[in-house]
Amino acid sequence: MATDQAGEIFAINYAAIAREVAMDILPLAEILELHKLSTEEWLRISSHPKFVEMLNNLVQEWNSASNVRERVKIKAATGLEMQLETYITDIADPDIPLAQRVEAGKFLARLGELDGKEIIGGAGGNAFTINLNIGNVSRQAEVATKVIEGEVSRGAIPE
Repeated sequence: MATDQAGEIFAINYAAIAREVAMDILPLAEILELHKLSTEEWLRISSHPKFVEMLNNLVQEWNSASNVRERVKIKAATGLEMQLETYITDIADPDIPLAQRVEAGKFLARLGELDGKEIIGGAGGNAFTINLNIGNVSRQAEVATKVIEGEVSRGAIPE
C-alpha cells in the first residue's frame, strides 16, 4: 500500500496518515494497522521530509487555540464511533435489561436520524428585517411570521 508506484496515491496516503497521527486519537499501532503499514514502511514514511513537513504543519494546526471546538467535536465523534459496535451488540444481549437495550436502540436511532423526529407544524422561523440603503435614503421593512391554520383531510376528495 505504501509503495511509491503512483506518486499521487502515495501523497494522499502521506496526508491521511499525517492527519491521523497529528490528531492523536488512535494509537500509532492502530493507525498503521488501518493503513496496512509494516514497521519498516512506517519508519521509511516517518523519516521522509515531505511527511515530516506535513505532520509538523498538521500538528500545529490541530493544536491551535482556534481549533479547540473542532478538535473536541472530532474527538467526541471518533470516540463515540469507536463504541457503536458495542451498542449494536448489546441491543441483542438478553443478559442486559430490556429497558437499557431499548434506550441503546433509541440512542442509535437518534444518531442515525432514524427516530422520525421532524419539525411538523413549527412556526418556520422568526420574523426578519430587510434594510435598503440607497444614497442618503434609508427604508426598513419588518416582515412578521404568518401562520396559516387549517386541517388536513386524509382520504377525502373535495367536491
